[in-house]
Amino acid sequence: MDDRQRLEQMVTELNQLQQQGETITQQIEQLNMSLNDLQSAEGAVKGIEGAVGKETLIPIGAGCFVTAELKSEDIIVGVGSEVAIKRSREETVETLKNDKEEVQKLISSLTEQLQKINDYIAQKRPEAEKLMQQQQMQQQVPPM
Repeated sequence: MDDRQRLEQMVTELNQLQQQGETITQQIEQLNMSLNDLQSAEGAVKGIEGAVGKETLIPIGAGCFVTAELKSEDIIVGVGSEVAIKRSREETVETLKNDKEEVQKLISSLTEQLQKINDYIAQKRPEAEKLMQQQQMQQQVPPM
């Protein structure tokens, strides 16, 4: 394989890895948003301990709240496909804790993959730049 073909192959590979890295970065950002949501929910669920019979503010969106009296510590939890089940506060806290741990593991794994990709790109980029310079020099040299 000549230098030009090698350069083209390296550029293609580096571009693909760059795109893969960007995709992983987006996935990490989405997982971080999920993690924040889980942490917020966990804090809210823990906060209702002992609040049965007391008035509380319930957020309804866009910075608006309604006043409500808490009748039980049971939580309605979405389990997917628009299905929800009733769980105790303790079960919900445990579920949220487990979900947080899973999301954190995924974030760690993706961050590790991203680091490997970035390290590989950083390792190969100088070689690609060197080949590019050689190609440019060969094109500038007039034939004899």
